[in-house]
Amino acid sequence: MDMILLNQKDNVAVVLNDILKGDMLSECGIRLCAQEDIPYGHKIALRDIPKGEIIYKYGEPIARAVENIQKGQWVHVHNIESIRGLGR
Repeated sequence: MDMILLNQKDNVAVVLNDILKGDMLSECGIRLCAQEDIPYGHKIALRDIPKGEIIYKYGEPIARAVENIQKGQWVHVHNIESIRGLGR
């Protein structure tokens, strides 16, 4: 297992190993190809996520996409902004 889906509501999964661009991953019937290298413990997009959409992890909103994110892309501070503390 290379990634884990923490909640069925999530649009990201957590990778359990260092992932290389082109690696194929599968979890809970979701198959995807890593679009870039992703470090261990970081998030990967389970589907295309348009700019402005909320990112869900643990079934809870954690961030907002600041650019379009493709399925299989690394989800991190370069393409999301936290919504914690914003009163939303």
